[in-house]
Amino acid sequence: MYQKKHNYHKILILLWTFTLICLPTPSYAASDPAAPVQEAPADPAAEAAQETTTPEPTPTLPPSYYEPIQTNEIKGWPEGPAVYAESALVMDIDTGTILYSKNMDDQKYPASITKIMTTLLVIENSRLNERVTFSDHAIWGIERDSSHIGIRIGENLSMKDCLYGMMLASANEVCLAVAEHIGGDVDSFVTMMNVKAKDLGCKNTHFTNPNGLPDEQHYTSAHDMALIAKAAFENETFREVCSTKAYRIGWTNKTGEDRWLGNHHKMLWEDSEYYYEGCLGGKTGYTDVALNTLVTYANRNDRNLVCITMRTQGRQVYLDTASLLDYGFTDFYQIPISEDKTREYSRYLLPFPALFLNYYSEATKSDILKTTLATVPVETALDNLNLSVTADKNEITRTFSYNEYVVQTEHIRQPAGVKTLFNKPESLSSPLAAALPSNLADSFSNLPEWKYPVLALFGLAILLLIIRLTLFINKRKKRKKFH
Repeated sequence: MYQKKHNYHKILILLWTFTLICLPTPSYAASDPAAPVQEAPADPAAEAAQETTTPEPTPTLPPSYYEPIQTNEIKGWPEGPAVYAESALVMDIDTGTILYSKNMDDQKYPASITKIMTTLLVIENSRLNERVTFSDHAIWGIERDSSHIGIRIGENLSMKDCLYGMMLASANEVCLAVAEHIGGDVDSFVTMMNVKAKDLGCKNTHFTNPNGLPDEQHYTSAHDMALIAKAAFENETFREVCSTKAYRIGWTNKTGEDRWLGNHHKMLWEDSEYYYEGCLGGKTGYTDVALNTLVTYANRNDRNLVCITMRTQGRQVYLDTASLLDYGFTDFYQIPISEDKTREYSRYLLPFPALFLNYYSEATKSDILKTTLATVPVETALDNLNLSVTADKNEITRTFSYNEYVVQTEHIRQPAGVKTLFNKPESLSSPLAAALPSNLADSFSNLPEWKYPVLALFGLAILLLIIRLTLFINKRKKRKKFH
């Protein structure tokens, strides 16, 4: 009896085990608080739609995208966009104000944006109708897979053709030919480039060739390129060349066909996906070591900006530039500083400051009375700017700043023969300091020649006054004695 009951229990246990094995096992992953709960779609069509709309993973951004933007650290300054470029800068050409800076003083390889300096020097040191003959070195002195327009040895082009060849088609052999033509040889022209860079205030630039082909000692910075680009833009011929979309080089002594050149800057072309309204051209650049470099000029609402981006991967260079130009045009405006500067300027002069404008030339007057522009964040009032003035024997410097960030520096040349009262920085917010001369004796010795007749008249007047007073006193004494 016991044995049967025991067997019966065994059979029940086996049946129960078999049932558990055959039934589906529930999942308990959702019980984990960290595990997301996924609800099933309402129907198969919804499930299919969910699968087709699953977003693709975002590409990894380069480390340079997260690097700090120095202008974002200025109190009250509009926050600038993050960009892929390792170095970037936006400058208002009209005022020289730097609106955006990211690693702007870091030395980078410029590639073909070097040609802006080359073009500027060519314009300044030649005439458009001069003829340039291409030497063996000009043709064979470049890498054969680099940019060129197929010029032949002994071929003869006008200097105008050469300018368009350099700026539109980025022709490297043309750069060597114009360097030889102007400098006598390439090395002498490169010396001219470095001297010009120094004269423009560049501090992190050294050129070794006129075309930007790779060289470890050939470098610049976004800040220096902005100074060069600004100087070039102020030249009318340069502006015309860099903004031209297409140009034809006609027949020459070596070829019986036309050469058509197209501007490489894609933001200039209306049919390009990178077209930017108001773009005035610029210069592209690329080498394996420099990556993409770009200088872009743009104008909107009568304001001219230049944007520099250096070391960017691929076509992102255009997206970065568009973002930076939008920032410069949208978040800033130019404020006129047109108050009469006569009283302010005359405080620093001897003698008779109220009358000095009647004596000095019209050129000096125009410098003193001209209207100054400063570029500032939108809605900034003139009262938000601080003005300081420094002076030496050659010029007076007026500096306007926004929360200690310089937005405009103005240099007023000193009238000949006039000595300023101050040889150290003084703020106009300190009237007591402005009222006290630092060295009257030295100031007097440097006055114009007309100081002597004026002082003679002044001395004569004093002498007559003394004589009159003496006679008056003697007369009074005699009257008292008589009475």
